[in-house]
Amino acid sequence: MSALLLIVISISIASVVAPWMYELVLTSANSTSSDTAQQIRCRNAGLDFDSAYGNYGAVWNFTGNGTDYIYAKVVNTGTSDLWQLSIEAELESGSGKTIAHYALTDETAIGFTDPLKPSYSAIISANITSDVNGTAYGLSGLKVLNAACPNVAPSLPL
Repeated sequence: MSALLLIVISISIASVVAPWMYELVLTSANSTSSDTAQQIRCRNAGLDFDSAYGNYGAVWNFTGNGTDYIYAKVVNTGTSDLWQLSIEAELESGSGKTIAHYALTDETAIGFTDPLKPSYSAIISANITSDVNGTAYGLSGLKVLNAACPNVAPSLPL
């Protein structure tokens, strides 16, 4: 009788745990597969500033009258397509440094369907939605981020 009770309890526990374990294994396998595919795709990825453009690859103006802008010329130096670029700016003021993230303007956006191909370059511009007063802030660094290979993010100290 006790052996039968032990078998019933084991089967009950297994019926509760089995679906959870199946989902856990499936999720882990899919996540690992996705991470591995990205690592393979990004193994030879490269992105850099074109130093022949502007000030080592960037041009900016913080006038304080609402027409602030940042332009950068980037070159895909790797063998993988890159997309969904954005600009990270390091702004310095008397009270310290601030990191600001800017999406690209619609005119210079590089999306998944039209990526930056290997050996191609593009001039990108930041969509600055708030006024960055030139007397209050100075640009001390730029970084270009991308969604395809997040670890490939060139920075430009200024």
